[in-house]
Amino acid sequence: MNTEDKKRALRMFQYGLFILTSRSTDPTETMPYAAATVTWVSQASFEPPLVMVALRRDSWTHKAVKQSGVFVLNILRDDQKPMAGRFFKQIEVNGHTMNGHAFEIGATGAPVFLEAPAYLECEEQTRVELGDHTVVIARIVHAGVRDGAAMPILLRDTGWSYGG
Repeated sequence: MNTEDKKRALRMFQYGLFILTSRSTDPTETMPYAAATVTWVSQASFEPPLVMVALRRDSWTHKAVKQSGVFVLNILRDDQKPMAGRFFKQIEVNGHTMNGHAFEIGATGAPVFLEAPAYLECEEQTRVELGDHTVVIARIVHAGVRDGAAMPILLRDTGWSYGG
């Protein structure tokens, strides 16, 4: 296989940018919440309403989702690139802010960012652990839209790339 062609072809896939948040259920854990910018997300079923997301297996976010079985997909607007960029690295929690962005606790107990124009709260149904990412398939248990006119941010519009 031509590795460069594979990379270029895979980078033609179109992805949105989301901030996935979760929570720890381990009382000895020093970090109560997890958050990471993710791109490999897709709707997986109408009924029941399912989404799937790929999480890097060596990440704290992966561990928190595995512990709690819940997460929130915070959908970002096309002008929220700076916010997305803040969650590629380790998070800092101060009260009800993560990396300087305010959140509230959602129905699942996971954080929901107040700036997100829309969000999906999810409960894990199953997972596939192959390769360096785990595919988590989850049922949408709650959803909210704060700004229905918002245009979602796309990875290709940021100049960033992930994958391939």
